[in-house]
Amino acid sequence: MSVSRILAKTIDPDLEYEVIGIDLAKNCVSAVLLTTDGEVIGIDRLDYPELEKSAQELSPTIFAMEPCTEMNYLVQKLEGWGHRCLVISGKNVRDYIESHFSSQKTDLNDAQAVAFLAKDTQLRTIKAKDPEQQKYASLTTLREQYIKQYRQTIVSLKGICQAWGLDISKGISGKARLIDLIESYAAFPEELRAGLVDMVTHAQTTQKVLNKITNTLEELAKNDKVCQLIQTIPGLGPIYSSRLRATIGDIRRFKTPKDFPAYYGLVPRSIATGYNEKKGKLPIEETKQ
Repeated sequence: MSVSRILAKTIDPDLEYEVIGIDLAKNCVSAVLLTTDGEVIGIDRLDYPELEKSAQELSPTIFAMEPCTEMNYLVQKLEGWGHRCLVISGKNVRDYIESHFSSQKTDLNDAQAVAFLAKDTQLRTIKAKDPEQQKYASLTTLREQYIKQYRQTIVSLKGICQAWGLDISKGISGKARLIDLIESYAAFPEELRAGLVDMVTHAQTTQKVLNKITNTLEELAKNDKVCQLIQTIPGLGPIYSSRLRATIGDIRRFKTPKDFPAYYGLVPRSIATGYNEKKGKLPIEETKQ
């Protein structure tokens, strides 16, 4: 028999909770609290400072949530106050919403979904990043963004120049040479010429920042035992070892060697019925980044 959801405005620290499910938004959270007495309490909007204040007053309990931008930092705080955190994949939450709430996706329904899914001991959860992993993840993400910006700027610059009859060869990338070419090319209107020079300057500035981040990652990888161990694998250098360092965490959480590639989706699809079992291709397009 289903239990009706009781609406409240704040977390009562005097109650004992089995699980607290939270749906994270930019400035607030929605929470569903499962008490040890079997009650389901819903809080539609709760500010982050209020959530943190209540968490510090509560006895150790389980907090469940979906993965999002704020997740890692919040998990670190909650675990520092003695709580246990479970991160439930969005797919599991969507399936729960579809089967229990007729696909009515609201913040409170999401919070209730993660709360009840956290009670499933067979459900595979997502490991939140510790501060060291988060540092590597943020640096590698920054590096990828600057690579993207640099490539987009150069491709756009070459495309505009080509539209006016100036073909910039692949080997010409120095700032002074590019600016000389643009300024000496008579076909460019004066209004366009200044914008193209600015694009060159932007590309070179982006490249300098990119090189600085790359050097930082290489220096970190040089002094990190996990990265050095990863680099013993042929073909893996400091950048890829940093990416793996950000996602692996404690390698001991993988029970068998096969579990490690499976974490990245490198397992064949399995289709079995009765005594017949077929192995499909590796779902490379779905692997974790």
